[in-house]
Amino acid sequence: MLEADDLAALQALPFPVEVAGSRARFIIDMAVLGHTDAPDPSGRIGDKTSQNYFALDTRGDSYFVAGLLYPGGIIPKPTKPMPVSAFRGAPPRLNNEVVWDFTATRPIGHHFDRGWVLINGSQPGLDTRGTPIDLPRQVPHLLGTHSFFFGDFTADQLSPPMLIAKGVENGNDPDDEVVVRAIAGGTGPFRFARGSCRQDRIGRNTSPLRSFSNLGDVMSPNYRFTFDLLL
Repeated sequence: MLEADDLAALQALPFPVEVAGSRARFIIDMAVLGHTDAPDPSGRIGDKTSQNYFALDTRGDSYFVAGLLYPGGIIPKPTKPMPVSAFRGAPPRLNNEVVWDFTATRPIGHHFDRGWVLINGSQPGLDTRGTPIDLPRQVPHLLGTHSFFFGDFTADQLSPPMLIAKGVENGNDPDDEVVVRAIAGGTGPFRFARGSCRQDRIGRNTSPLRSFSNLGDVMSPNYRFTFDLLL
């Protein structure tokens, strides 16, 4: 059973949490802020000047991107299949629809994602130095660490309650993009947390991704995280 202080802290969070014994379940929505997208190709195996990520070996790229958190269910599900310029020739998909203006609703927290790119778009064979190259891999795109901060950053509160989740993410089909991330701890009522969260796509928002600036405005994705924790 949770201690009284931890239970009170969970109940004070700005979203509903279902608690049963030491188990907690809740849902959080997140809008990626594409204008914060900061890829770094300096460690890339392939051409460091190219944005044609799927045609070269981009392993070694690092990235950082921020997002805004909302109570689960606030971002509407898409209803209209739409194309995206980043995937030329690909059929329209529901989760390409822009369904969320991230400036219209006050968020309840912040999300930070950092990690590495896993895409190897090279052809099998040898590189220019004769080193064997393994088979191409298009998915998953990333290996990242997510930090969820539930609350505002202020001078008096530099570290609101948080959770950390780790895992891979992103596939080529936004309508079939579900991953499960491992919980790697937290703070406040989540300081003993372990478990997992399911990550689902729910359309796009009004923030364009800097990673695809060469292709015009490619709007950023939204995600829904379903947490299942032992505390």
